[in-house]
Amino acid sequence: MNTHRRLPLTLLFIALGAWVNLSSASWRPQASPQEKTAEQAFRNIQVLKGVPATQLQQVMALFTGALGVRCSYCHSNSFDKDDQLTKQSARRMIRLVFELNQANFGGQVAVNCVTCHRGQPKPETSLALGKNLWLTPPSATAKPDPALPTVEQILAHYVRALGGEAALRQLSTRVSRGSRVGADGVLVPEEVYQKAPDKLLVITKYPNAAMRLGLDGQRGWTWDGNQERPLEGEELAELQRDASFHKELALKELYAQLSLAGKELIGERETYVIGAKSRSGANEKLYFDAQTGLLRRRYRESPTVLGPFPLQTDYEDYQKVDGVTLPLTIRWSMPGRAWGRRIAEVSHTTPIEDEQFKAPPAKR
Repeated sequence: MNTHRRLPLTLLFIALGAWVNLSSASWRPQASPQEKTAEQAFRNIQVLKGVPATQLQQVMALFTGALGVRCSYCHSNSFDKDDQLTKQSARRMIRLVFELNQANFGGQVAVNCVTCHRGQPKPETSLALGKNLWLTPPSATAKPDPALPTVEQILAHYVRALGGEAALRQLSTRVSRGSRVGADGVLVPEEVYQKAPDKLLVITKYPNAAMRLGLDGQRGWTWDGNQERPLEGEELAELQRDASFHKELALKELYAQLSLAGKELIGERETYVIGAKSRSGANEKLYFDAQTGLLRRRYRESPTVLGPFPLQTDYEDYQKVDGVTLPLTIRWSMPGRAWGRRIAEVSHTTPIEDEQFKAPPAKR
């Protein structure tokens, strides 16, 4: 089975090996009573007990991005075994990071893996030459920036670019078929079913199993071909946001805070950037094309015990389908990994039963 597969809206890693223990646990984020903790969800967890299991999945991805390595750098085929020297070194480094933050920064994440590693397994200890601090750099004359639009104007332009509120609201179902582009570049068939107001099902058909991710309106779940895993916490909050069928019309309701953050370039395209705070507390940025008004990028950071976990979503190849404009290519990027979805066909008339959004029964 493809080892790079990943459900598009969740951070589903099984590589959660042993961790070092610390005498003080005052800095640990605690799972809510509704969430599973690390020790409840995974084997051989020796530290961070009480931490949400979904946060540990993100932390493992932070390791791969910070060191520029794959999971196999520290883990053998059995993730819970302690049979590689690099895994022992990783434990010592994790201890060092926690002790530095606890002793010097009150438990706040001021130092993490990327502070030293910067994307390579061995940190650089030599300074780069060529910078002369005794020369005064030439001053650049800043060009006056024309008046920026307001958040309300940017969101209104976005709705118009998509086809208008009336065109969006007349649709209540959507079936998209195409391919998932894995981190390894391999394409596998993928189908996405959506139904207003808040139902979503993603089916990714690997050669040996069809992976499913769903939300039936309230309950979120994943299914690996044999059994279900319920979604909780940040994973569930993110899935609920994505399942909102008319989310383009409800951005003010979906976010606790929206504010204009300025302009940035994406490639050669100028975008207006809106800073946002999600209802779950994550920091986000929404990038809207200054000319077309369309959403080009969504960037979000989720808090973890080792600092913010970044996830970037890029929306490309917008096409008009049944009176509304949709992105037919979506790309996701996170530390150490990137993948995507290419949509080949879209239907707004296919009937979808509510039962389809419920998890399949477990196999015996």
